[in-house]
Amino acid sequence: MLRIEYSLLTALIVGTLLGITFTIREEYPLLFIAAEITSALIVLWMIRLWRFVHRPLKELNNALLQLEHNDFQSRLKATSHPMVNKLVLVFNAMMERLQSERVKQREQSYFLDHLMQASPHGIIILDYDERILQANPSALLMTEMNLEKEKGKLLTEAENNFLKRLADIQLNQVGEINLSGGRRYRCQKASFIFKGFPQYFLIIQDTFVDDVRKEKQAYSKVIRMMSHEVNNTVGAANSYLETLKVFAPEEEESKEDYLDALQVLQRRNESMATFMRNFASVVKLPEPDKQWIDLAEVLDRVCRLYEPKLELAQIHLSKQYRGKPIGVYADASLLEQLFINILKNAVEAISEISTTEEKTIEVNWNEKSNKLQICNSGPVISKEVEEKLFTPFFSTKPTGQGVGLTLCRDILVKHGWDFRLYSPDNHGAVFEIEIR
Repeated sequence: MLRIEYSLLTALIVGTLLGITFTIREEYPLLFIAAEITSALIVLWMIRLWRFVHRPLKELNNALLQLEHNDFQSRLKATSHPMVNKLVLVFNAMMERLQSERVKQREQSYFLDHLMQASPHGIIILDYDERILQANPSALLMTEMNLEKEKGKLLTEAENNFLKRLADIQLNQVGEINLSGGRRYRCQKASFIFKGFPQYFLIIQDTFVDDVRKEKQAYSKVIRMMSHEVNNTVGAANSYLETLKVFAPEEEESKEDYLDALQVLQRRNESMATFMRNFASVVKLPEPDKQWIDLAEVLDRVCRLYEPKLELAQIHLSKQYRGKPIGVYADASLLEQLFINILKNAVEAISEISTTEEKTIEVNWNEKSNKLQICNSGPVISKEVEEKLFTPFFSTKPTGQGVGLTLCRDILVKHGWDFRLYSPDNHGAVFEIEIR
């Protein structure tokens, strides 16, 4: 449009000049020749002026288009106009900085995104209204939440119980969440500035494995020392007791009382040795020799082993995996010990209650979720007890040592499987194992 207007202006000036002199060309021929020369000079000068003005305007228009399309890679060309050249230099320098900042921002964003995805810590990002916006794979695994379902909700509105407990964590404070199975999570809430406003995020650290290792380091040395001293003492005491039998009185009545007293002492020594062996078994648990095995076959062997005790206690055992091989990469001998302890605890728990209802133990396998559940109709486990069940040497039984569940925990941790022991709907108890 500007070019047309400029051409019309030139034509108007030249046409006017030639039109005026054309009528007097015969009287003043030199004047007409001068007018023609002047017109030619005007045309040349207007062309030069057009080029002088048009090129800078074109570059300025290109600059606007680059900014409009976020094109920070193209640069403006120098023109013959000195003032426009200064603008071109400033614009190119600005575009250079913008491109550098943009590349740097993209690299940082790419790095942070990959760092977040690969982080072993769970990270949940909230929007400006503290609604769930994003979560990395570790957070999804730890909280077991469905991001599609929970996205856009406040933590207090979430259906997931873990997320509801995260709502209690205050800004720049560290809190701890304990779950069933001895799982412990250290959680922290922090913020960063995005587009001029604070945006919040939560960091979730699974401290379970580290805590187990530290606990084991703390008590293993003590148990080894106690086991060594007790075994030496018990061995020497039993030897002396055997020797004392030689010096039994000759009188039959006194001799019988004398030998009975020695027998009581020997049994007591054996009980003490067994007590220490139970504790030592937790410390001496070997590393798993993993192979591909059929989990159903291992469960069948343990169930057959416990059939007499179950019949004696009038407990009905139900297996929901029959005829379906379950391939897992694990240590068969350690899994046998694991299931023996679980069934033993189930039988003891059911025996504690007096009820007319059927006594049952049910073994379920969910192929879709890779979860094994061993359910029993025993007493309900309270939430307070549930969080402490896998604490070393914790027991709810008056004479319990707290070794069985600690051994179960260590076996499952060595296999890298998740687990928990809880009461669903305030009825019985379920030992759930998620095989990974």
